[in-house]
Amino acid sequence: MLWLLLPVAASVFYCFSGYIQNYLTDVALPKKHAGSLAVMHVFSFFVSLVLLILIFGRAVFMMPLGNALGLMLAGAINIVGAVFYYKAIQKGDNIDVTIFSQVAPLMSIGLGVLLLGESINANQGLGFILIMGATLVVIFGTSSKREKQSPNVDVALTTIIYCFFSILSDIVYALFIGNRIADYTLFAQGFFFFQLGSLVTVILCFIFFHSWRKALKRTFFTCKKRKFYLVAELADNLTLMGGEIIYKFALIVAPVVSLLSPIARVSNLFVSFIIVLLLGRTFPKFITAKRMTKKIILYYVVAAIIITVGIILMNS
Repeated sequence: MLWLLLPVAASVFYCFSGYIQNYLTDVALPKKHAGSLAVMHVFSFFVSLVLLILIFGRAVFMMPLGNALGLMLAGAINIVGAVFYYKAIQKGDNIDVTIFSQVAPLMSIGLGVLLLGESINANQGLGFILIMGATLVVIFGTSSKREKQSPNVDVALTTIIYCFFSILSDIVYALFIGNRIADYTLFAQGFFFFQLGSLVTVILCFIFFHSWRKALKRTFFTCKKRKFYLVAELADNLTLMGGEIIYKFALIVAPVVSLLSPIARVSNLFVSFIIVLLLGRTFPKFITAKRMTKKIILYYVVAAIIITVGIILMNS
């Protein structure tokens, strides 16, 4: 099935974009304005809108108004989640956020219990325990002993908020996109209005958040390394756009529940681990602020294995 491969391919683009963002929020942007990086994705939103119009013409606009507004809402919610994501990777590392984001299946089942009256079976309960245990392994196993309180606790909480908005965005997108068929015109229409909603949201943020404008101007237009930062942000935009195109197409060929299956959820986790293991020592500023000792790598590997088993149980 095509949808099984699409989330894996999207994970590659998302992970490279995430590590570039990890570098920019750690090195370039002021700590309290990490969320402003969402505004810099205006390039990918604008380019994708123009490309969709050039390729599909007027067909991208031929969608009922209610569906179009719903998809724009999904785009706006996605930006809210992105702000929390940037705050999370600024406080910690992208690899930590990737692990903590595996709480997404827990949140999905929780929403099912609360909103749909669904019940949790024994396998799902065991999977919940395993994932929470793996999360605690990362929180306390990879933190510095010099610090009185683990900063990863704050990272975990911020990541959970990001996951909530990310799942909500996917649900709204799937609800208003309509048919679950590989219809390229339907994909173009849905992605167009989703990106339009994202674009409008970041423009409003730029207009109303003076502190964000100031931080972005200093980072990308006046500092000595502005050219390098702009090139890095361009790479971030391109990889993020690639991931979004593939992932949003996956949403029209498979239900959202399917995208939370073991292959879809674990793919992002393992792509991140591969990047860390291959590039962590060569490009430490881009990959992680931690010193990648054998002990920390062991903690990550153990957590990945436990999370994989947990997600498989929760989807059984």
